Amino acid sequence: MSGATAEALFGGSDPTSALARGIDWAATPLGPVAGWPGELLAAVRTVLPSRAPMALWWGPELVQLYNDAFAPFLGGKHPHAMGRPAAESWSDVWEQVGPRAAGVLAGRGATFDDDLLLFMNRHGYREETYWRFSHSPVAAADGRVLGIFVATTDTTRRVLTERRLRTVRGLGSIRAVRAAGDAGAVVGTCRAAVAELGREPRDIPFALAYLVDADRPGRPPRVRHAASHGVTRPPEAALHEAVLRAAATGAAETVTGLRAGLAPVFRPDPARNEVVPDDMVPDAAVALPLAAGGLTFGVLVLGVHPCRALDDEYRLFFEVAAERVAVAVADALAYQSERRRAESLAELDEAKTRFFQNISHEFRTPLTLLLGPLRAALDDPGPPERREALGAAYRAALRLRRLVDTLLEVARADAARLRAEPEPTDLAALTADCAGMFRSAAQRAGLRLVVDAPPLSAPVPVDREMWSKILLNLLSNAVKYTREGTVTVRLREDGDRVELTVADTGAGIPADELPHVFDRFHRIAGTAGRSREGSGIGLSLVADLTRALGGEVTAASTVGEGSAFTVRIPRDPATGAARPLESVAGTAEPFAAEALRWTTADPVPARPADPDAPCVLLVEDNPDMRAYLLRLLTGEGWRVRTAADVDGALAAVRAERPDLVLSDVMLPGRDGLVLVAELRAEPEPNRIPIVLLTARAGSESAVEGLRRGADDYVTKPFSPDELLARVRVHLEAARLREALAAARERRIGHLESALDTRATIGQAVGIVMARRRCGPDEAFAELTRVSQHRNVKLRDLAGEIVRTVSGAAGTRRVRDS
Repeated sequence: MSGATAEALFGGSDPTSALARGIDWAATPLGPVAGWPGELLAAVRTVLPSRAPMALWWGPELVQLYNDAFAPFLGGKHPHAMGRPAAESWSDVWEQVGPRAAGVLAGRGATFDDDLLLFMNRHGYREETYWRFSHSPVAAADGRVLGIFVATTDTTRRVLTERRLRTVRGLGSIRAVRAAGDAGAVVGTCRAAVAELGREPRDIPFALAYLVDADRPGRPPRVRHAASHGVTRPPEAALHEAVLRAAATGAAETVTGLRAGLAPVFRPDPARNEVVPDDMVPDAAVALPLAAGGLTFGVLVLGVHPCRALDDEYRLFFEVAAERVAVAVADALAYQSERRRAESLAELDEAKTRFFQNISHEFRTPLTLLLGPLRAALDDPGPPERREALGAAYRAALRLRRLVDTLLEVARADAARLRAEPEPTDLAALTADCAGMFRSAAQRAGLRLVVDAPPLSAPVPVDREMWSKILLNLLSNAVKYTREGTVTVRLREDGDRVELTVADTGAGIPADELPHVFDRFHRIAGTAGRSREGSGIGLSLVADLTRALGGEVTAASTVGEGSAFTVRIPRDPATGAARPLESVAGTAEPFAAEALRWTTADPVPARPADPDAPCVLLVEDNPDMRAYLLRLLTGEGWRVRTAADVDGALAAVRAERPDLVLSDVMLPGRDGLVLVAELRAEPEPNRIPIVLLTARAGSESAVEGLRRGADDYVTKPFSPDELLARVRVHLEAARLREALAAARERRIGHLESALDTRATIGQAVGIVMARRRCGPDEAFAELTRVSQHRNVKLRDLAGEIVRTVSGAAGTRRVRDS
């Protein structure tokens, strides 16, 4: 007999020790505490004070004692489990635990299990739990096993957390799968997400994804099924209603009673010898909205595990999973929208390319019919004015042909149909031939053209027309933007490449604009050149043609010092000798003709205008258009002065005030709208009528010009009669305004004179009244009599009296002082 007492043995202050003290141990297979053997007492003294969860199973019946840290593991079985056989307390899992305990009692040694799956009923439902179990024998001195130490840890939360994190991480990779094209559509993304959720049926036994139709504003939402996992039949009506509510309200909905059409959720893991019930079918689900930016675009239905309570942690896991799926689906929606936009833009781009190609070909026929007769007419002698008009028309047709050819090349480049046709070429001779076409234009502009193109070591296979267009475009730009100095063309061999450089000493390009000079339709605002005209595609075409030749083009520039464009193409070995060059005149003529016109002097009128005729200031940078307008205006007998830019126009206005300004809007450097603002800001010229000419169509351009202070706006192309009529009306209106202003000034002068006279007479009447001591009528009659007697005007007499009296008063003041 040990003589121990329950009060002494279970003397701890915790609730479990108090429970053990109150147990009638005599009614248990262990008997009274006083009769417990020393091994049992020692084991109890080891287990109960421990802070680690521990239990003691003693005797053949495995009567259970446990400490306070172990009590929560029992759930609702505590406190009844104290002093009861372990097989009774753990009856729902004894199929797995019992054999392990029997092996320990039989002397087969301790056992250890990590994350052992046990389905326990400890909270009123069959719960999926995971445990780390250690069963260790408590032996007597003779080696007999008297009991079992049970050290255990509930690892359920850790197992669930790791498993759910794997699911969340897997959902995070859905975007990468979609981006790789495996599920590029929205439905494909939903399927990938649902498949990822289905990897862990112990957390999500089934899943369904729905997409909400977005084209029903103001109406109940309509959903369509996109993907599902773990569902063998169509979802029940209750679940469909929950999905509709979640789509309409944007809030999660829980629905129960869904056993029909759902499969059992557990598959045992053979590696762990798991014992898994085969009757666990989920019957609840949560419908969670998929939303972004306040817009619900889908609903995700996640099944609730039948062996898990839908607690806060479980709901949070569902919400996080739904957020990840929403991100993936939102990305897919954006991707799909962007893809549709890209497809639409591609279709528009293809339509634009077809339009450019078609319209360019359509332009060629009427241009051919224009250029042929114009060239023939220019060859016939005729009046100078007629030849000048025909020459202007021919040059305009050439320029139009060049623009058409450029548009066709751009269309080919955009459609990736710009194909080079290389042939062995004496590149130095071709370069010198092209550059020579600009020599006359450079000389007339006062520029020095330097062509440094020594013969190369061998012919270079190149598309001759492409090379010519590259050089002609670069030379055209150099002459256009160089007011004085030198334009240099340099050709060199550089290893396995050929390098062409066109340099100038012109206006230069700002550093922030330099990266964009080869962009399509990009133009640098405010750069002073010989002309404002241009489409903004010349340099981009140079880049396209250079790429077609397998090369690259770069630009370097300093504002005020000049620019240098360098083209580098491969110098592949050519097979065979270079074929003789053909004349480049056909390709170069439009470029050279346009450059020549930039430096052509304005024509002199056939007869001088009347010096008293109205003066019109014509501001136009295109020489042909300027000459054309000059002939129209001088033909009306008006005096015409010309300017090519805003600075020249302002200088002309200050030298001689014109009666009217006729200006183009598109001018080199500052435009015509700036000219209007400058003139309206100055005191004298602000009354000059201004008529603007522009090639821009649309009311916005006209409104802007009129808002700036212009009097009229004429859109090109215009009727000559209409333009002259408008100029004539504004000249007449200005003449009438000036006449009315002069008359008004005369009237104001007369009125001021009359007022002065009346004041002088009034002063004289006052003086006579004071001296004669009479009334005003008598004083005025006296003044009238003296005026008639002396034959002096009343006004002059009154002035004489006032001056006399004022002088006498002044003399008295001097004397008195």
